[in-house]
Amino acid sequence: MANVITSTDDYQFWRDEKLAKAQTNIENCLVEVCNPAQLSTAEKSKISDLCRINNFALFHTPAQQNYESSIVSFNQQFGLTEFDQHLYAQKHGLAHITQSHQSDQSEFIPYTNRAIGWHTDGYYNPPKARIRAFSLFCVSPAESGGENQWIDQQMVYLTLREDNPDVAKALTHTQAMCIPEHKVDGQIRRKMSIGPIFFTDELTNQLYMRYTQRKKNISFHESDEIRQAVTILDQFLTSQTPYHFSHSMQANQGLICNNVLHKRSSYKSQKDAPRLLLRGRYFNRVHPW
Repeated sequence: MANVITSTDDYQFWRDEKLAKAQTNIENCLVEVCNPAQLSTAEKSKISDLCRINNFALFHTPAQQNYESSIVSFNQQFGLTEFDQHLYAQKHGLAHITQSHQSDQSEFIPYTNRAIGWHTDGYYNPPKARIRAFSLFCVSPAESGGENQWIDQQMVYLTLREDNPDVAKALTHTQAMCIPEHKVDGQIRRKMSIGPIFFTDELTNQLYMRYTQRKKNISFHESDEIRQAVTILDQFLTSQTPYHFSHSMQANQGLICNNVLHKRSSYKSQKDAPRLLLRGRYFNRVHPW
């Protein structure tokens, strides 16, 4: 991909191709997988094509004896090997996304049953630890709620730019969004992160996004243009377009993506089988097959 942010010609070519190929029917984005540890040529090709066109693919597998091992093998077949061994991530970088009753872990909203607003994963990470892809896999669904919603971040930029180029431009400001440093007991756990909302990733030359709708410990550049642009972005995200997807993950269903913008509704778990999703975050992008 050429630089669609800075080049009008590149943008127009990319826009036309993106709009022509984009999938809007979720059923066309779901791939049935026989063995996640050993995908067929057709399965790999379909998932890879979906991630190239829509930046995500849904998949469904048979029940597995070892879910962690199967999902790690599945992701590795798409080049997802550079995992983020972040706080609470377990073996091979997989995090167990479930309601935690540990006081320190439950401070982080993914490990609660509360709703999570629109965000990209790792929006607080520095560029050298940028999250370019992630996967989610449902081992045990919620009794109610827990709906996942997502939208291709590139389609967000395209739509905003088509409606108002000045809004899209404001969101590419190099100091558009700031995440302050995170301290625990006086020790810096994470340095301040400041940067654009939309940007061209230097490593992959792909259009990416770093964003969160959370209001706590977030600040935006002190300019009317950027603040207005963020308001318009949030208004767009609350709308319904053909490019907005929603799905309640069932057991043995998963999502693999190039860090699309996503959110989650609050949920209630079954007492004997709490909602459990396995999440992997990766520094590299889904590899085209």
